[in-house]
Amino acid sequence: MGAPYSPKAKSVITLEVSEQSVKLGSKVKVSGSIWPVHLALVFLQVSKDEGESWSNLAMTASENGVYSYEWRPESAGNYLLRAFWAGDMDHKKMTSPSVRVEVT
Repeated sequence: MGAPYSPKAKSVITLEVSEQSVKLGSKVKVSGSIWPVHLALVFLQVSKDEGESWSNLAMTASENGVYSYEWRPESAGNYLLRAFWAGDMDHKKMTSPSVRVEVT
């Protein structure tokens, strides 16, 4: 007999931005948290096509479940940002809701 099946627990990841409308050349602080609290790698992802495709913007470590990153957009336009955590042995992977940033 094998070990009993133990489903992974739900996790939550959030993402916030300091500004939702910025001038080109400005920095945007991207921050959020993971629950339950973990020291983990967080992938920040960006989309310029309304979420059709995503690319990794940065990888940052959460400390005490909290992460932050300063992003400087390279061109004008509308962006969607989101955070992704791959989970671990005990917790499911999770993607944050996306946040829109307009760069003019």
